[in-house]
Amino acid sequence: MNEEKIIYRYNDDISFRQCDLANKCNSLYQGNCTNFYTREENWKEHFYCNQYGIHLHCTRHTEIELEYLKNFGKHSLRCPKCDNNIEIESLDKTIQDCLKILNIPKFKDAKLIRLDDWYIHEVKKKQKIDSDYWISTEVKTDRDKDTIIVLYIGKQDSKDKVQYFIKPEKMQLTNDHKDLDPATIISKIEVTLKDRKLKQEYDTE
Repeated sequence: MNEEKIIYRYNDDISFRQCDLANKCNSLYQGNCTNFYTREENWKEHFYCNQYGIHLHCTRHTEIELEYLKNFGKHSLRCPKCDNNIEIESLDKTIQDCLKILNIPKFKDAKLIRLDDWYIHEVKKKQKIDSDYWISTEVKTDRDKDTIIVLYIGKQDSKDKVQYFIKPEKMQLTNDHKDLDPATIISKIEVTLKDRKLKQEYDTE
Protein backbone atom coordinates (compact mmCIF):
# COMPACT_ATOMS: atom_id res chain seq x y z
CA MET A 1 0.00 0.00 0.00
CA ASN A 2 1.48 3.38 -1.03
CA GLU A 3 1.82 5.98 1.71
CA GLU A 4 -0.18 9.15 1.09
CA LYS A 5 2.02 12.02 -0.11
CA ILE A 6 1.21 15.40 1.42
CA ILE A 7 2.31 18.89 0.34
CA TYR A 8 1.59 21.78 2.70
CA ARG A 9 1.04 25.32 1.41
CA TYR A 10 3.27 28.02 2.93
CA ASN A 11 2.24 30.90 0.63
CA ASP A 12 1.42 31.61 -3.02
CA ASP A 13 4.99 30.79 -4.06
CA ILE A 14 6.25 28.26 -1.54
CA SER A 15 4.85 24.93 -0.40
CA PHE A 16 6.65 22.25 1.60
CA ARG A 17 6.72 18.60 2.58
CA GLN A 18 8.25 16.43 5.26
CA CYS A 19 10.77 13.92 3.98
CA ASP A 20 11.22 10.34 5.16
CA LEU A 21 13.96 11.46 7.56
CA ALA A 22 11.72 13.94 9.41
CA ASN A 23 11.18 13.21 13.13
CA LYS A 24 13.77 10.41 13.06
CA CYS A 25 16.93 10.28 15.14
CA ASN A 26 18.61 8.28 12.43
CA SER A 27 17.81 6.08 9.47
CA LEU A 28 19.62 3.47 7.40
CA TYR A 29 17.88 4.79 4.26
CA GLN A 30 17.69 8.27 2.74
CA GLY A 31 14.14 7.72 1.49
CA ASN A 32 12.86 10.77 -0.40
CA CYS A 33 15.21 13.22 1.33
CA THR A 34 17.19 15.24 -1.24
CA ASN A 35 19.54 17.09 1.13
CA PHE A 36 21.16 14.75 3.62
CA TYR A 37 24.43 13.85 5.26
CA THR A 38 25.66 10.50 6.50
CA ARG A 39 27.39 9.35 9.64
CA GLU A 40 28.81 5.96 10.45
CA GLU A 41 27.42 4.52 13.67
CA ASN A 42 27.97 0.98 14.89
CA TRP A 43 29.66 0.19 11.57
CA LYS A 44 26.57 1.21 9.61
CA GLU A 45 25.90 4.31 7.52
CA HIS A 46 23.05 6.43 8.91
CA PHE A 47 21.27 9.22 7.05
CA TYR A 48 20.28 12.62 8.49
CA CYS A 49 18.36 15.46 6.82
CA ASN A 50 20.18 18.80 6.55
CA GLN A 51 16.86 20.69 6.54
CA TYR A 52 15.16 19.25 9.65
CA GLY A 53 13.02 17.08 7.40
CA ILE A 54 11.49 20.08 5.58
CA HIS A 55 11.75 20.44 1.77
CA LEU A 56 10.44 23.46 -0.11
CA HIS A 57 8.35 23.08 -3.28
CA CYS A 58 6.84 25.41 -5.85
CA THR A 59 3.20 26.14 -5.04
CA ARG A 60 2.34 26.37 -8.75
CA HIS A 61 4.13 23.11 -9.53
CA THR A 62 3.96 21.17 -6.28
CA GLU A 63 5.91 18.23 -7.70
CA ILE A 64 8.97 20.48 -8.21
CA GLU A 65 11.39 21.08 -5.36
CA LEU A 66 12.75 24.63 -5.20
CA GLU A 67 16.44 25.41 -5.62
CA TYR A 68 18.10 27.45 -2.87
CA LEU A 69 20.29 30.33 -4.05
CA LYS A 70 22.53 32.67 -2.07
CA ASN A 71 24.20 35.57 -3.85
CA PHE A 72 25.90 38.57 -2.23
CA GLY A 73 24.16 37.92 1.09
CA LYS A 74 20.71 37.66 -0.48
CA HIS A 75 18.68 34.46 -0.12
CA SER A 76 16.20 33.23 -2.69
CA LEU A 77 14.42 30.14 -3.99
CA ARG A 78 13.91 29.31 -7.65
CA CYS A 79 11.54 26.97 -9.42
CA PRO A 80 13.40 25.18 -12.28
CA LYS A 81 10.14 24.76 -14.18
CA CYS A 82 8.63 28.27 -14.18
CA ASP A 83 11.86 30.10 -13.30
CA ASN A 84 10.04 31.95 -10.53
CA ASN A 85 12.57 33.60 -8.21
CA ILE A 86 11.41 34.04 -4.62
CA GLU A 87 13.36 36.19 -2.17
CA ILE A 88 13.41 34.95 1.43
CA GLU A 89 14.97 36.20 4.66
CA SER A 90 16.96 32.98 5.03
CA LEU A 91 16.53 29.27 4.44
CA ASP A 92 16.60 28.48 8.17
CA LYS A 93 13.92 31.11 8.92
CA THR A 94 11.65 29.71 6.18
CA ILE A 95 12.10 26.15 7.47
CA GLN A 96 11.33 27.29 11.03
CA ASP A 97 8.13 28.95 9.79
CA CYS A 98 7.13 25.69 8.09
CA LEU A 99 7.69 23.78 11.34
CA LYS A 100 5.45 26.30 13.14
CA ILE A 101 2.69 25.66 10.57
CA LEU A 102 2.97 21.92 11.22
CA ASN A 103 2.50 22.56 14.94
CA ILE A 104 -0.80 24.43 14.52
CA PRO A 105 -3.09 21.35 14.29
CA LYS A 106 -1.06 19.58 16.99
CA PHE A 107 -1.67 22.31 19.56
CA LYS A 108 -5.09 23.55 18.42
CA ASP A 109 -6.95 21.84 21.28
CA ALA A 110 -4.08 21.80 23.77
CA LYS A 111 -4.79 22.32 27.45
CA LEU A 112 -3.96 25.90 28.49
CA ILE A 113 -2.06 26.23 31.75
CA ARG A 114 -1.67 29.74 33.13
CA LEU A 115 1.83 30.54 34.35
CA ASP A 116 1.25 34.21 35.10
CA ASP A 117 -0.28 33.53 38.54
CA TRP A 118 3.03 32.35 39.94
CA TYR A 119 3.84 32.30 43.65
CA ILE A 120 7.08 32.94 45.53
CA HIS A 121 7.66 30.29 48.17
CA GLU A 122 8.46 31.67 51.61
CA VAL A 123 7.52 29.39 54.51
CA LYS A 124 6.37 25.79 54.70
CA LYS A 125 5.52 23.96 57.91
CA LYS A 126 3.79 20.73 58.86
CA GLN A 127 2.18 20.92 62.29
CA LYS A 128 2.01 17.84 64.53
CA ILE A 129 -1.26 17.70 66.41
CA ASP A 130 -2.71 15.11 68.78
CA SER A 131 -5.58 14.21 66.52
CA ASP A 132 -6.79 11.83 63.82
CA TYR A 133 -6.08 14.65 61.40
CA TRP A 134 -2.94 16.36 60.10
CA ILE A 135 -2.44 20.00 59.16
CA SER A 136 0.19 21.68 57.04
CA THR A 137 0.70 25.35 56.18
CA GLU A 138 2.55 27.20 53.46
CA VAL A 139 3.07 30.94 53.05
CA LYS A 140 3.67 32.33 49.56
CA THR A 141 3.65 35.63 47.71
CA ASP A 142 1.70 36.06 44.49
CA ARG A 143 2.62 38.23 41.50
CA ASP A 144 1.02 41.26 43.20
CA LYS A 145 3.33 40.67 46.20
CA ASP A 146 0.29 39.86 48.32
CA THR A 147 0.41 37.06 50.88
CA ILE A 148 -1.18 33.68 50.25
CA ILE A 149 -1.50 31.25 53.14
CA VAL A 150 -2.13 27.73 51.92
CA LEU A 151 -3.70 25.47 54.52
CA TYR A 152 -3.82 21.68 54.00
CA ILE A 153 -5.97 19.48 56.24
CA GLY A 154 -6.36 15.71 55.96
CA LYS A 155 -6.87 12.48 57.87
CA GLN A 156 -3.80 10.78 59.32
CA ASP A 157 -4.34 7.54 57.39
CA SER A 158 -4.88 9.22 54.01
CA LYS A 159 -3.07 11.52 51.59
CA ASP A 160 -6.38 13.07 50.51
CA LYS A 161 -6.78 16.60 51.75
CA VAL A 162 -8.73 19.83 51.81
CA GLN A 163 -6.77 22.79 50.50
CA TYR A 164 -7.59 26.36 51.55
CA PHE A 165 -6.22 29.61 50.18
CA ILE A 166 -6.23 32.53 52.60
CA LYS A 167 -5.38 35.92 51.07
CA PRO A 168 -5.31 38.55 53.85
CA GLU A 169 -4.67 41.61 51.67
CA LYS A 170 -7.39 40.58 49.21
CA MET A 171 -9.64 39.45 52.10
CA GLN A 172 -10.40 36.12 50.44
CA LEU A 173 -10.93 32.61 51.75
CA THR A 174 -11.31 29.90 49.11
CA ASN A 175 -10.74 26.19 48.75
CA ASP A 176 -9.51 24.05 45.88
CA HIS A 177 -12.49 22.22 44.37
CA LYS A 178 -10.20 19.54 42.93
CA ASP A 179 -9.48 18.26 46.45
CA LEU A 180 -11.81 16.74 49.05
CA ASP A 181 -15.13 18.32 49.92
CA PRO A 182 -14.35 20.33 53.10
CA ALA A 183 -17.50 18.92 54.75
CA THR A 184 -15.82 15.49 54.90
CA ILE A 185 -13.04 16.89 57.11
CA ILE A 186 -14.28 19.92 59.08
CA SER A 187 -17.55 21.64 59.87
CA LYS A 188 -16.29 25.24 59.96
CA ILE A 189 -13.25 27.38 59.20
CA GLU A 190 -12.92 30.95 60.46
CA VAL A 191 -10.17 33.43 59.67
CA THR A 192 -9.82 36.60 61.74
CA LEU A 193 -8.34 39.54 59.89
CA LYS A 194 -7.67 43.09 61.03
CA ASP A 195 -11.14 44.46 60.32
CA ARG A 196 -13.29 41.40 59.57
CA LYS A 197 -13.78 37.69 59.88
CA LEU A 198 -13.94 35.26 56.98
CA LYS A 199 -15.98 32.16 57.72
CA GLN A 200 -17.20 29.05 55.89
CA GLU A 201 -19.51 26.47 57.44
CA TYR A 202 -20.37 23.05 56.06
CA ASP A 203 -23.37 20.78 56.52
CA THR A 204 -22.96 17.15 55.44
CA GLU A 205 -26.69 16.57 55.36
